[in-house]
Amino acid sequence: MATKFLKIFFAALVLSMLQSCPGIEEECNDFSVHVPDLITITPLKPTYNQGEEIIYKLTIPAQNDYFGSSINLYEKTGVTHAWLLANSALFNDNNLTYIKGSKREGADNWFNVIYNPTNGLYELEIKVKLNKTGNYSIITAEYIDFLGNPKCNRNSIKTNIFGMNADQRIEFTVQ
Repeated sequence: MATKFLKIFFAALVLSMLQSCPGIEEECNDFSVHVPDLITITPLKPTYNQGEEIIYKLTIPAQNDYFGSSINLYEKTGVTHAWLLANSALFNDNNLTYIKGSKREGADNWFNVIYNPTNGLYELEIKVKLNKTGNYSIITAEYIDFLGNPKCNRNSIKTNIFGMNADQRIEFTVQ
């Protein structure tokens, strides 16, 4: 009887110790890299006329080596839409038409970069009708967040708009 009691006591003790240990989970890390020139504005020119349209475009291959070794961001994170944090100066007071991707609800300068399983790309494409006249000076320091499991492992990419000047700005005039 004492032996049975000791076995039960020992089993309960081991179980309680295991339950008090942190759960066995994937190691949590934030992976952040800088990949230049992932965003384009076409056409990019010094002067536009009011009402002209430009295309703001971001394309990221799911399969890439941006983080040091070849990974597939979709397979690794399961993210069907990454989030882009962009400078809103281009988007305010201009008409936007979403060709690929969308605006993130409740956030002025956050956009959904949608995964396209057909071509294996994360894509955002916005047609911007330039309604607001004046000088544009857009600081280009965009950030894309691939957050899979909300408790672990965030992959993020810092990038810029191709064609930025030495001050890391895109500058043009709409007249």
